[in-house]
Order: sequence, then structure tokens, then C-alpha cells
Amino acid sequence: MRKSKIAIELSKLKGFENPKISLEQYMTPPELAADILHNAYMQDDINGKEVLDLGTGTGILAIGAALLGADVTAVEKDEEALEIAKENAEEAEVMEFIDFHKCDILEIKEEHDTVLMNPPFSVHSDEGMKFLEKAFFSGRKVYSVIYNGRSRAIKDFVEKSPHELLNCKNYEISLPATYGFHTEESKDVKVGVFITSEKD
Repeated sequence: MRKSKIAIELSKLKGFENPKISLEQYMTPPELAADILHNAYMQDDINGKEVLDLGTGTGILAIGAALLGADVTAVEKDEEALEIAKENAEEAEVMEFIDFHKCDILEIKEEHDTVLMNPPFSVHSDEGMKFLEKAFFSGRKVYSVIYNGRSRAIKDFVEKSPHELLNCKNYEISLPATYGFHTEESKDVKVGVFITSEKD
């Protein structure tokens, strides 16, 4: 499936109806999700693989991976978001390829081939690091969206982990106003996608 086709399919999915700021819930832009998925597919990390989506939200990465031939485990602790993810999976006709779990990410014990995630940016906390640490012990390859403002700290964290950094691709994404205190229609945010692999 071409990257443009992936983006089109993902753009049809529903976003958060009641986003929770405590969970830093933002919809991953379809174009960004499509680029991550296409890159992972071309690296043979999707088709026929066991893929884990940590903090799936409304399911955009999990559904994209399923469309590209993966068997997916999608983890989300927010019940409302998880129900939307399930609706999206039904609409995309990939429900049979995704195993949804309502739980904290730390409850997942199985190892997977690939981890995909867009964790909390956590500028003022270590919540995002918790996701990275779990990912490193859950997958052989990890594709993670990170906030560029924390890239140095995250690189240092990776160096001390069981994984090594293979690549980091930078993006500028536009996040629409999501919460009541947002005064602008959208905000441009610089992010990166870190790709890591288990050390030999």
C-alpha cells in the first residue's frame, strides 16, 4: 500500500471525543502516522510481524499496522479512547487483526517484534520515559514519536538502555486546538521519530 493511500485511510478515523489533558491526548496526524508505518513496513518490521502499540489512543498506529499485514496488540488505559479505537478498527475492517487491552502499559509482559507509539511528550514529567523503557523491554525494534525539546535527554536514555538508536527523523506537525485553554486554532510542534533496535 502506498504511503499516500495509508494516510487517506487513516484520515477517515475518528479522533478523541473528550481528550484528557492528564493523559496528554492528541490525535497523531495521519500523515505522520503514515510515514512511520510506511518506513517500518519498508524495513520489514510490519508485515507478518507481532506489533505492539503502547498507548494506542484512538488506534491510528495499530489500525495502520493491521492494514499493512501485522498482528497487533493495542494497549490503552482510557476506556473512552479505547472504545473509539475499537469503532475505528471495525470501520477499517481490521478488528480481527487487533487485540485490544484496557490496562496500564506496565501490565504487558509479552515480547513483540516491533513497538509503535506516540507517547506523552511529558515536558514536565518522566511519563514519556516510562513508555520508552517499557518499549525497550517489549520489542526488538521501536518506532517512537518524541518531542524535539527532549531529544538530548532521550538520546542519553537510549544509550543506557538495551537498545541502540538507528535513526531519528524530524518533522513539524500541526496540532489543532484540543483543550479549552488553547487560544490558537493550531500550533506547530517539532517532533522526531526515534527508531531503535536491540543491541547485539
